[in-house]
Order: sequence, then structure tokens, then C-alpha cells
Amino acid sequence: MLNGQKIVVLCMSRLFDPEHQKFVMQLNEKFRKEKISLWIYHISTDLYWDEDNLHAESSVFDLIDYQKADAVILMDEKIKSRTISQQVISQAHASQVPVITVDAEYPDCSSVCFDYRSGFEAIVWHVMEVHHVRNPHFMAGIKGNPFSDERMEVFKKVIAEYGIEFDEVSMVSYGFFWAQPAAESAEKLLHREKLPDAVICANDIMAINVASVFRNHGISVPEQVIVTGFDGIDEIYFSVPTITSAKCVSSGLTESIYQTVMACLADKKTLKRNYAEPVLLLNDSCGCGTPEGNRQNFNFNDKFYRYQDDTQVLYTIAEKMQGCATPEAAGYCLFCDQIQDTALIVNHWCIDSSVNYFENPPEQPFDEDMFLFFHAGALGFQQKAFRRTDIVPDLEQIMQKGFPLIFDAVSFLGVPLGYLCFYFDNYELTNYCKIPQLVNIIGQGLGGFMNWQYQHYLMKQLEFIYKYDALTGLLNRLCFSKEFAALKESLHGKTAPMAVILSDLDGLKKINDRFGHNAGDNAIRTAAEALKHACPLDALCVRFGGDEMLAVIAGEYHVPDIIQKIHDYLDEYNQHSGLEYKVSSSVGGYTGELSAETEFGQMIQKADAAMYEQKQEKHKKVR
Repeated sequence: MLNGQKIVVLCMSRLFDPEHQKFVMQLNEKFRKEKISLWIYHISTDLYWDEDNLHAESSVFDLIDYQKADAVILMDEKIKSRTISQQVISQAHASQVPVITVDAEYPDCSSVCFDYRSGFEAIVWHVMEVHHVRNPHFMAGIKGNPFSDERMEVFKKVIAEYGIEFDEVSMVSYGFFWAQPAAESAEKLLHREKLPDAVICANDIMAINVASVFRNHGISVPEQVIVTGFDGIDEIYFSVPTITSAKCVSSGLTESIYQTVMACLADKKTLKRNYAEPVLLLNDSCGCGTPEGNRQNFNFNDKFYRYQDDTQVLYTIAEKMQGCATPEAAGYCLFCDQIQDTALIVNHWCIDSSVNYFENPPEQPFDEDMFLFFHAGALGFQQKAFRRTDIVPDLEQIMQKGFPLIFDAVSFLGVPLGYLCFYFDNYELTNYCKIPQLVNIIGQGLGGFMNWQYQHYLMKQLEFIYKYDALTGLLNRLCFSKEFAALKESLHGKTAPMAVILSDLDGLKKINDRFGHNAGDNAIRTAAEALKHACPLDALCVRFGGDEMLAVIAGEYHVPDIIQKIHDYLDEYNQHSGLEYKVSSSVGGYTGELSAETEFGQMIQKADAAMYEQKQEKHKKVR
């Protein structure tokens, strides 16, 4: 529960399917009356029961906050992954959240199952009773598959009622629920002396391909052979002829799920069972066509042409994101009419240019501390650190509107980067159809931006290696020579005041001998930091020997003040370092004129002489 509202989580796929959109609308309207908020964790493709190759988008189910959820609806057959289903169920039960599985039964879960048996029986009965078929044929799926075997039993039962004896050898072919095997089995039927009056298929894909084979051989469907399917997939309306089928429509499914959820919320301990009955879809392949096919084609064409322009705009946005210099600039790219009611929350390492995320992908898809990359909220554009448990900015106001929150994982090259939350204030199919497009293109834009940032980081690292001494961070001699030459050239034949400082670490050999070379490296590094700290930012500081460092400063400066700053820095360091050795430097310097004729060797000699005087003074004090 959150903000006084119960939360029901819905795990599903393919919201852009008109039937799924209608189901979500009907279910949410029922929940609104009960002051229940519906949160949808969504993938755009099903997972095809391929447990070894789960898509990165399936990481969206890791986002579910079971501390806030009051019940979970799991559309098992839509997601098509036992691994994901069992993960969701296990985590929900660990938090004592009831789970309602749809089209599947799992231990300790309530369920809503489709009554496939009665739906398939309606098809066989229609073919036998209305069309007076007396020579039927059954196109089965896979032998031993429970769905296929159940439909074969229904086929046997119905034809027996019409006095037809079942003969598996002559009356059954196997199409393995797929296109090519079904087409091959249909080809074999053509070689029989007599074609069947009807081929009743165990699913739509087989029916579409059987009808196609018959049509290619000049066999008229339905005039010569009736062909039917089952499942009611969209493709039956794009087939020639359109295919008679059956499916569970949204209204019956919605009511069954709603009743089951409400019963579970009232009593979490008692398991519930409900059933939804499929509806017969009569089309041209049995001779009972309806205008439904034309309407579906219209919707398809409208969708296709409507989004061509949007796609071009969104791809342009992705391209712009990839070339941005900062996360803020990349986030601003998402401000457009095509992206509304959307928040993008990413893992914090997505804005860290030093992370090569696809070389070392994180073990967990989402961090607890994340980053709000894009959100057009009431306060305008904002980017900031964001807690994953906060779900989305302005959550309370969004929930008050009463529409579903829809979550999708954003990924690039198979690595989850974050998530999108869509909070449309309507049920328009056009918005739901845009979700896969937005998820894909924003993932490309964000992933490209991260790659570009990492390339810039590598270039800077290479530049640093080329220009700077790795231990001290001072210029190396090669780079100093170039910078010094450029400084002299900038004078254009004139002269300018210059200060030169030479620092030589004291007692390096003793530190190395007594405390080890790591201690010696630390002493060198500390002496270099003291030099940089004391000099102006534009000074050319170089490590030109093992423990010798030089600074060339253009302009008028008081050398004793700079030298004193170096000693003060080292005194402060020694007071707080807690080390057994002290870090000190002998420092000398002078002021002079810088011109095109100034040579590095001459500078060193003068500075070295001044430094040597200080070193001698130190030796005298020690004595």
C-alpha cells in the first residue's frame, strides 16, 4: 500500500496489442472504483520459453517493490518464461504478497485459467453442425503436448456425437504448432485420393499456413476445404482468407481476474480458482466472414503510417543524444511532443564516463541509488540523484489521476541501464503502441551517449599519459619542452618577466633504504604536490629528474614567497601524516627575463645554484 492506496502489480507483455490495451483499460477502471492503483511491469516481446537467453528487457521484473505491492497478477502465457514466473512468485511469497497466475497454475498461487477445452469445442461443433462436415481432419501440435492432446480429445468427442469414428492414422496430422511443419503436412494431404472437408488446426499459425498451401495449389478455402485455427492472434485477419478461430476476449478475462484479486485481497491465505471462456471468431476460412477483418486492417494501416514520422523524429533525438557532452544536454534532447508523461531513471554509473559498462556489466540490473535522467515534472526539467524506492518523481500526484503506471527496462547491447515509467492520463492505443519504439530508441540514444563519454574519457587518459609524469602529475620533459617553446613563441620577439623555482627532495635514498620504495614514491609525490600548490595555476611544472622538479612561471612573482609556501605545505603535511619519516625539499629560485633566446639549460644552472645554497644551509644546521 502507498499513499492510502492498495497497489496491484500486473506482469505482462505487448501492451500495444488492441486486446491487451482493452483488457488493461477494463481492469483499471474496476480497480479505480476500489481505490486500487495498477502498476504494470511490461516487456514488448514475449520470451518464447527460452530460459537460456532471457532478454535484457526482462530485468523490468527486478524492479517490483514487494514491500509496496498488495497483490501480483502474473500473465504467464504472455511472458512465456518459467524462470521469470518462478522468480516473481518466489519473491512475492517471501513478502507474503498473494500471486494470481493467468493461464497457468503454480503451487500456492491463485489462478485464472482459460477454458481452452470449451473454446475449442465451440469451433469443432460449429464446423460439424453449421457446415455439415462429415470428413474432418485434425492438425495437431506436438505429440504428447498437453494443449495438443486436449484438443485432440475434444475433436474425438465432438465427431463421435455426429456418428463419426475416429481414426488417428487417417484423421490426424502433426504441424508442431509452427509454420513450416504445418505446410509440409498440408502438402501430404494433397496427395490423398480425397481431401478432407475441413482441417481443424490446434492453433492459428498452423491454420494460416495450411490455408496458404491449399490456395497455392488452387484449392479453394472454404468452398472446397474449411480451415480453422485457435488462439485468435492478430495475423488471422491478415491471412487470405481470414481465419476462423477463438480467443479469450478482454471482458471475460477482466471480470475473472478482478474477482480473483478482490478475493485474495480480502483473504490472502485462501487460494482461488477462476475460469475465462474463449469467444468464437467467425471469419472467411469457414464461410462465416465478418467486417472485423476490414476493421483490423484499417487499424494496422493507420498505426503503420501514423508512426513513420514519429520514428524519424525519435531516431534524430537518439542521434543527438549520442553526441552530447553532458548528461544534462542529453536529457534535454528528450523534450519533444513525441515523449510525454514519461520519466527516465538510470543507474548512477550511466553518467560516470570512466565506466565501461559493457565490458564489466553489473551483477544487479538496478542500483538502489539511481539518477533521474529525464522528467518533465511540475518544476520543469530536472536531473538529480534518485532513490529507486521512490519509483518516479511526483508519484503521489500521478497516482491521484487514477491511470496505470507502466514500467519498462531500458537497455543497450544487452545490458540494463535503467527504466522508463509511462504515466499516460488516458488509455489511447496510440500511446501504448509507442512504448516499444520509445524504449528502443531511448536505449540506443542513452547507450550511444555513454559510449561517446567513455571514448572521451579514454582520450583524456591517453592525453594525460602523453603529457604528464605518472607518479607526480607534473609535466614530463617532452611535454614541458613543447609547452616552454610555445610560451616563448607567444612573446612574438618581446621579453617578459619570469620566475624559476627548482625543488630537490631531501634524503630520498635514506627513505628508500629504511622505509622502502613505496615510501620514496610517496615522498616524491608529496614534494611535487607542494610545488604545484605554491605556484600559480598557469605555471609550467615539470619533473625532469628522479627527485628534481622545476617550475617556470611567466609574470612578476616574489620567489621567496613561493619557496616559503612550499616549506609551509610540507611542514603541515609532516605534522599530520603520522609517518616515521619527514618529507622536505631544498628549494632555490630566481627571477629573470624570458625571451626567445632563453634556454632550458641556462635556467637549470641558475636555479640549481640557488637551490644548492639552500641545501648547504640545511647541512650546516644539521651539523
